[in-house]
Amino acid sequence: MNDGRAHDEDEGDNGRGSGGAGAASAAGRDEPPRAPGEVWLVGAGPGDPGLLTVRGRELLGRADVVVTDRLVSAGVLALARPGAEVVHSGKSAGALTRTQEDVNALLVDRALAGYLVVRLKGGDPFVLGRGGEEAEACRLAGVRCTVVPGVTSAFAGPAYAGIPVTHRGVAQDVAVVSGHLSPGHPDSTVDWAALGASRMTVVVLMGVARLAGITAALIDGGRSPDTPVAMIERATTPAQRVIRGTLDTIAVDAIVLGVRSPAVVVIGDVVARCDAPPPLIPTDDARLPSDGATRPLLGVRVLVPRTRPRPGLLAARLRALGADAVETVVSRPGPAAAGPGSPLADVDADPDLRIAEELRHGDLHAVAFASSTAARATTALYGPLPAGMLVAAMGERTVTACQRAGLRVDAVATEPGIHPLAAAVVTAVTEARSR
Repeated sequence: MNDGRAHDEDEGDNGRGSGGAGAASAAGRDEPPRAPGEVWLVGAGPGDPGLLTVRGRELLGRADVVVTDRLVSAGVLALARPGAEVVHSGKSAGALTRTQEDVNALLVDRALAGYLVVRLKGGDPFVLGRGGEEAEACRLAGVRCTVVPGVTSAFAGPAYAGIPVTHRGVAQDVAVVSGHLSPGHPDSTVDWAALGASRMTVVVLMGVARLAGITAALIDGGRSPDTPVAMIERATTPAQRVIRGTLDTIAVDAIVLGVRSPAVVVIGDVVARCDAPPPLIPTDDARLPSDGATRPLLGVRVLVPRTRPRPGLLAARLRALGADAVETVVSRPGPAAAGPGSPLADVDADPDLRIAEELRHGDLHAVAFASSTAARATTALYGPLPAGMLVAAMGERTVTACQRAGLRVDAVATEPGIHPLAAAVVTAVTEARSR
């Protein structure tokens, strides 16, 4: 949620550029000059691919280059045109590998080279997402830049938790503020004392790390310590979690329950209401009943290593079962070691810093290996997986590859196919929950 999802990770920018085989890689070859391209700042919404706008989806299907925030969902990225260059850019837990100035220059350079560039930003580009800075950089360089608004996590997160940010007789105004800087920081423009003295609903984005200071500042400003507060973690995704408390308890609750960014914080009397049940995250499997009774992987984040750079059916099936499936390419077809002209062989892809970060923090609960190549390449790129991560594998060769890499296999698909492997993930998760 840029805006609250990706912008918490966007302030310093982190990620990696993946490009060599993309559309923009042709820039260095002898080709006829191209007319100047353009940049579209597209709001990707808060996570649920169903909240991407129709216009945003259309542009993703046409783009030559997609520059994406770290936390834009895999389901949204899967809508990019096959062959488009995809550049990951976003901050991860303070690690800085691409500055905002680098991102600005990248957008301008690709557009001046004649490409249609989509800058894909979580939430809405102009809600705490630095979209204004990127638009300004394009304007100064003479590059046409157009904004496609997105659904902001500031309102979608509470809505998916059943919380109305305004309600007649309770709160008739709402403030959306950044928690990126601590109260009292000389660069902060947020008037926390005024917010504390008001009755309005306060929605804080990027405030997880500074929650204790924020709640203390609001209480000092006059808010009652008993004011209801909710935190919506990974809002609108299958891994969404809602933690409720009060202004004087929520900071401790967040630590005890291990709440991590991205999370939206909602403060005010409206939090005590729940006028609509939280919606089910839509799936692409029409056979599943609407009550979610057969979604055993709700709240589980599953890593899906792929050996081809295109979205697969396994991730779609896992999402249908409720999982937050995170796809990553770990190998790709390439020339064999014998040299040019030799048959193609699988070669390891570049490591994805987003995946490395999530593995390091334990944010991925399980992994599904559909082939021995996927198992071998994943451990080659990222090293030993976390000890508590569940492993599901398809076939004896894949099991053997896991064992050689030092991985304990928790469940094996009974037969080849996407559905049996997804069922193995369910088995591993079910058994782990029963322990």
